[in-house]
Amino acid sequence: MPEVETVRDLRRGQILRVAKSLVAEKGLSALTFASLEKRLLFSRGVITYHFQNKEELVEALLESAIEEIDSAVFNEVAKQGSIEEKFKAVMRTTVTGFLAHREAALILFSFWGQISSNDHLAKLNSKLYQNYRMHSETLLKAGVKEGRFQTKKYGEVAALMVGIIIGIVTQVYFEPDAIDPEATIDEASRMLLAHL
Repeated sequence: MPEVETVRDLRRGQILRVAKSLVAEKGLSALTFASLEKRLLFSRGVITYHFQNKEELVEALLESAIEEIDSAVFNEVAKQGSIEEKFKAVMRTTVTGFLAHREAALILFSFWGQISSNDHLAKLNSKLYQNYRMHSETLLKAGVKEGRFQTKKYGEVAALMVGIIIGIVTQVYFEPDAIDPEATIDEASRMLLAHL
Protein backbone atom coordinates (compact mmCIF):
# COMPACT_ATOMS: atom_id res chain seq x y z
CA MET A 1 0.00 0.00 0.00
CA PRO A 2 1.55 3.38 -0.99
CA GLU A 3 2.56 5.66 1.84
CA VAL A 4 0.15 8.54 2.26
CA GLU A 5 1.71 11.94 2.75
CA THR A 6 0.59 13.47 6.00
CA VAL A 7 -0.46 17.09 6.38
CA ARG A 8 2.82 17.62 8.26
CA ASP A 9 4.82 16.22 5.30
CA LEU A 10 2.84 18.33 2.85
CA ARG A 11 3.37 21.52 4.87
CA ARG A 12 7.10 20.78 5.28
CA GLY A 13 7.35 20.18 1.52
CA GLN A 14 5.60 23.51 0.83
CA ILE A 15 8.05 25.35 3.06
CA LEU A 16 11.03 23.68 1.37
CA ARG A 17 9.73 24.44 -2.15
CA VAL A 18 9.25 28.11 -1.34
CA ALA A 19 12.61 28.28 0.44
CA LYS A 20 14.27 26.66 -2.60
CA SER A 21 12.66 29.16 -4.94
CA LEU A 22 13.64 32.09 -2.72
CA VAL A 23 17.29 31.02 -2.48
CA ALA A 24 17.50 30.28 -6.22
CA GLU A 25 16.12 33.76 -7.00
CA LYS A 26 17.88 35.90 -4.40
CA GLY A 27 20.58 33.86 -2.67
CA LEU A 28 20.95 32.28 0.74
CA SER A 29 21.02 35.61 2.59
CA ALA A 30 17.44 36.30 1.41
CA LEU A 31 16.17 33.21 3.21
CA THR A 32 14.55 34.42 6.43
CA PHE A 33 11.49 33.31 8.33
CA ALA A 34 9.94 36.71 7.56
CA SER A 35 10.42 36.22 3.79
CA LEU A 36 8.93 32.73 4.05
CA GLU A 37 5.93 34.06 6.02
CA LYS A 38 5.30 36.61 3.32
CA ARG A 39 5.42 34.11 0.44
CA LEU A 40 3.63 31.25 2.18
CA LEU A 41 1.05 33.28 4.08
CA PHE A 42 1.80 31.05 7.08
CA SER A 43 2.48 32.28 10.56
CA ARG A 44 6.01 32.03 11.87
CA GLY A 45 4.75 29.40 14.31
CA VAL A 46 3.80 27.07 11.44
CA ILE A 47 7.27 27.47 9.93
CA THR A 48 9.13 27.01 13.21
CA TYR A 49 7.05 23.92 13.97
CA HIS A 50 8.79 22.28 11.01
CA PHE A 51 12.17 24.04 11.23
CA GLN A 52 13.28 25.36 14.61
CA ASN A 53 15.87 27.74 13.15
CA LYS A 54 17.45 28.86 9.91
CA GLU A 55 20.34 26.38 10.20
CA GLU A 56 17.89 23.48 10.33
CA LEU A 57 16.03 24.85 7.31
CA VAL A 58 19.25 25.40 5.33
CA GLU A 59 20.39 21.86 6.10
CA ALA A 60 17.06 20.41 4.91
CA LEU A 61 17.19 22.62 1.83
CA LEU A 62 20.68 21.43 0.93
CA GLU A 63 19.76 17.80 1.49
CA SER A 64 16.72 18.27 -0.74
CA ALA A 65 18.82 19.88 -3.50
CA ILE A 66 21.45 17.15 -3.33
CA GLU A 67 18.82 14.38 -3.37
CA GLU A 68 17.19 15.98 -6.41
CA ILE A 69 20.48 15.90 -8.33
CA ASP A 70 21.67 12.52 -6.99
CA SER A 71 18.49 10.60 -7.83
CA ALA A 72 19.10 11.10 -11.55
CA VAL A 73 22.74 10.00 -11.18
CA PHE A 74 22.09 6.75 -9.31
CA ASN A 75 19.22 5.69 -11.57
CA GLU A 76 21.37 6.13 -14.68
CA VAL A 77 24.49 4.48 -13.24
CA ALA A 78 22.48 1.41 -12.21
CA LYS A 79 21.45 0.88 -15.87
CA GLN A 80 25.03 0.68 -17.13
CA GLY A 81 26.84 -2.60 -17.80
CA SER A 82 30.62 -2.36 -17.54
CA ILE A 83 32.51 -0.55 -14.82
CA GLU A 84 33.86 1.86 -17.45
CA GLU A 85 30.31 2.68 -18.55
CA LYS A 86 29.31 3.19 -14.91
CA PHE A 87 32.32 5.50 -14.41
CA LYS A 88 31.38 7.60 -17.45
CA ALA A 89 27.74 7.65 -16.33
CA VAL A 90 28.68 9.01 -12.89
CA MET A 91 30.64 11.84 -14.50
CA ARG A 92 28.04 12.61 -17.20
CA THR A 93 24.89 12.32 -15.11
CA THR A 94 26.26 14.34 -12.21
CA VAL A 95 27.02 17.21 -14.59
CA THR A 96 23.68 16.89 -16.40
CA GLY A 97 21.92 16.56 -13.03
CA PHE A 98 23.33 19.90 -11.92
CA LEU A 99 22.38 21.47 -15.25
CA ALA A 100 18.88 19.95 -15.41
CA HIS A 101 18.04 20.92 -11.84
CA ARG A 102 18.94 24.57 -12.08
CA GLU A 103 17.16 25.65 -8.91
CA ALA A 104 18.93 22.96 -6.86
CA ALA A 105 22.30 23.92 -8.36
CA LEU A 106 21.72 27.62 -7.64
CA ILE A 107 21.03 26.71 -4.02
CA LEU A 108 24.36 24.90 -3.83
CA PHE A 109 26.18 27.85 -5.43
CA SER A 110 24.59 30.25 -2.97
CA PHE A 111 25.58 27.95 -0.15
CA TRP A 112 29.20 27.71 -1.35
CA GLY A 113 29.46 31.49 -1.29
CA GLN A 114 28.78 31.49 2.45
CA ILE A 115 30.98 28.63 3.69
CA SER A 116 34.12 30.67 4.37
CA SER A 117 32.32 32.68 7.06
CA ASN A 118 30.04 30.03 8.55
CA ASP A 119 31.47 26.97 10.33
CA HIS A 120 28.18 25.09 10.23
CA LEU A 121 27.89 25.53 6.46
CA ALA A 122 31.57 24.57 6.06
CA LYS A 123 30.86 21.26 7.85
CA LEU A 124 27.82 20.63 5.64
CA ASN A 125 29.94 21.35 2.57
CA SER A 126 32.58 18.92 3.78
CA LYS A 127 29.88 16.29 4.28
CA LEU A 128 28.61 16.88 0.74
CA TYR A 129 32.05 16.41 -0.81
CA GLN A 130 32.77 13.36 1.37
CA ASN A 131 29.54 11.81 0.11
CA TYR A 132 30.48 12.37 -3.56
CA ARG A 133 34.02 11.10 -2.98
CA MET A 134 32.74 8.02 -1.13
CA HIS A 135 30.48 7.04 -4.06
CA SER A 136 33.34 7.60 -6.51
CA GLU A 137 35.75 5.56 -4.38
CA THR A 138 33.25 2.67 -4.27
CA LEU A 139 33.13 2.67 -8.06
CA LEU A 140 36.93 2.84 -8.33
CA LYS A 141 37.38 -0.06 -5.89
CA ALA A 142 34.91 -2.15 -7.88
CA GLY A 143 36.95 -1.43 -11.02
CA VAL A 144 40.17 -2.54 -9.30
CA LYS A 145 38.46 -5.67 -7.97
CA GLU A 146 37.31 -6.54 -11.51
CA GLY A 147 40.84 -5.96 -12.81
CA ARG A 148 39.67 -3.05 -15.00
CA PHE A 149 41.43 -0.26 -13.06
CA GLN A 150 44.99 -0.27 -11.70
CA THR A 151 44.96 2.70 -9.31
CA LYS A 152 45.04 2.37 -5.53
CA LYS A 153 44.79 6.15 -5.06
CA TYR A 154 41.05 6.04 -4.57
CA GLY A 155 40.77 9.24 -2.55
CA GLU A 156 42.91 11.28 -4.94
CA VAL A 157 41.06 10.11 -8.05
CA ALA A 158 37.66 10.57 -6.38
CA ALA A 159 38.62 14.13 -5.40
CA LEU A 160 39.76 14.77 -8.99
CA MET A 161 36.41 13.48 -10.31
CA VAL A 162 34.50 15.80 -7.99
CA GLY A 163 36.74 18.74 -8.96
CA ILE A 164 36.20 18.14 -12.68
CA ILE A 165 32.44 17.87 -12.27
CA ILE A 166 32.15 21.02 -10.15
CA GLY A 167 34.50 22.88 -12.48
CA ILE A 168 32.45 22.04 -15.57
CA VAL A 169 29.15 22.87 -13.88
CA THR A 170 30.32 26.24 -12.56
CA GLN A 171 31.74 27.23 -15.94
CA VAL A 172 28.45 26.39 -17.64
CA TYR A 173 26.48 28.46 -15.12
CA PHE A 174 28.78 31.45 -15.06
CA GLU A 175 29.97 31.49 -18.69
CA PRO A 176 27.70 29.19 -20.71
CA ASP A 177 29.20 29.90 -24.13
CA ALA A 178 32.75 29.13 -23.01
CA ILE A 179 32.28 25.37 -22.69
CA ASP A 180 30.41 22.46 -24.23
CA PRO A 181 29.59 20.38 -21.14
CA GLU A 182 28.96 17.10 -22.99
CA ALA A 183 32.19 17.25 -25.01
CA THR A 184 34.17 18.35 -21.97
CA ILE A 185 32.84 15.59 -19.71
CA ASP A 186 33.46 12.99 -22.45
CA GLU A 187 37.06 14.14 -22.80
CA ALA A 188 37.58 14.28 -19.04
CA SER A 189 36.15 10.75 -18.66
CA ARG A 190 38.45 9.42 -21.39
CA MET A 191 41.48 11.04 -19.76
CA LEU A 192 40.61 9.67 -16.31
CA LEU A 193 39.90 6.19 -17.63
CA ALA A 194 43.26 6.17 -19.46
CA HIS A 195 44.92 7.15 -16.17
CA LEU A 196 43.16 4.36 -14.28
